[in-house]
Amino acid sequence: MDNRVGVCVAAVAALGLCLATGAALADNKHKEKEKLAVDKVKGPLSVLVLGSGGPVAAASGRASAAYLIFCDGEPCVLMDAGGGAYQRLAASGANVRNLDIVLLSHLHIDHTGDLSSIIKTIYFHARGFNLANKAFPPGRTAPIRIFGPAANGAEFPPVLEADPGVAQYPSSSEYVHGHYDLNTGLERYLNIFSRAISGGIFDYKPMDVSPDWTAYNPETLIDEDGLVITAVGVNHGPVPALAFRIEYKGHTIVYSGDTSSRSTTLDGAPLPNGGNMVSISRGADLLIYDTAITDDLPNGPNDAVFFGLHTTPSRIGEVATAAGVKHLVLSHITPITEPRLKEVKKRVRAQGYRRKLSAAEDLNVYNLKHHD
Repeated sequence: MDNRVGVCVAAVAALGLCLATGAALADNKHKEKEKLAVDKVKGPLSVLVLGSGGPVAAASGRASAAYLIFCDGEPCVLMDAGGGAYQRLAASGANVRNLDIVLLSHLHIDHTGDLSSIIKTIYFHARGFNLANKAFPPGRTAPIRIFGPAANGAEFPPVLEADPGVAQYPSSSEYVHGHYDLNTGLERYLNIFSRAISGGIFDYKPMDVSPDWTAYNPETLIDEDGLVITAVGVNHGPVPALAFRIEYKGHTIVYSGDTSSRSTTLDGAPLPNGGNMVSISRGADLLIYDTAITDDLPNGPNDAVFFGLHTTPSRIGEVATAAGVKHLVLSHITPITEPRLKEVKKRVRAQGYRRKLSAAEDLNVYNLKHHD
């Protein structure tokens, strides 16, 4: 072979090797960028945001409220399950076959819409584990424990002409049984479906929590294996609603659900210790807060209703400051607050809050590794 030809062949081969190596490096970097959200979960207590949005379908694409809690790297609690949470769960890479605690802050659709889809996924994930480990029936047998507010009896206004005694909201147990009861549930097929696919024995246990927001009466829902979950009633207009506190191995996550976070009763009497949100949030490592409105928006006809349902940024700042929260996460973000997050944060800071402050995005992971 002519030396010049040999040199050319060698050069081409070297160039090909360089290109291949470069492509491989680029591909590795691309894979690193595509790391699944579940792979970012570290430490004893973490939260993965499945939905950081509110009730409005918006171009930003946020799913509605939903948060997956991890204990020692394993999914242990689901807080709310709004629309889009199912898709975010899929994208996260998390396997929820052993998930058995669901916390519903209240029964608005943007907090419950994907509950059944996620519950069905639990049994499909259990089926996958069974197939991989050749472990067939019964598979998963633990009941899914679903906690939510009891009914408060608030009736519809007379203009609707509802039947006497009909409340706007059922109890959470009525809501859950209405979906899954073997004889009367709208989705009762799950009782046989879970067995038919070798996913396990479908079982659930609903529990009602009395949501008295006018006084701080916390109720312990779970106290087992170091995991402590507390609920307290919060004001969300006529809606029975809860906030939750999750404690594990010296770390704490608090979730406001939807609330106006009042410091006084409707009659103007002061609530003890600055209100229920201040009380339940004291010393929290992470506080996830309803951020649906600004201090003065929305301001259209009848929009005063939103200020009885949600918390202004100024009040969020008051609560976080008074409670000594280490990290405040703004979530339940709506088309009102999405373009105004800088303004929202400024209002929060104006109340004296100086600790860590961030706005949630879907698939964010917050790890509580140590105290600041």
